Amino acid sequence: MTLALDKTIQDIQELTPSEKGLVAQYLISSLDSVQDVGSEHEWAQLVKSRFESLEKGEVQAVEWDSIKKQIFGI
Repeated sequence: MTLALDKTIQDIQELTPSEKGLVAQYLISSLDSVQDVGSEHEWAQLVKSRFESLEKGEVQAVEWDSIKKQIFGI
């Protein structure tokens, strides 16, 4: 192991679980070799569209507990 990796591991051990999650998320995303150009914009447009549908009453929100019952039978 390199000195940089040793220090990184020691530093990670001092982080909170939430901070460790952010580090893990960053590391995983940094492994992607291909960037999906425009995907953030597309997600934002989708979220906006779905929110507007909720606001206009075109669709009804469903509680997570209801969805779990349908999917998992719990």
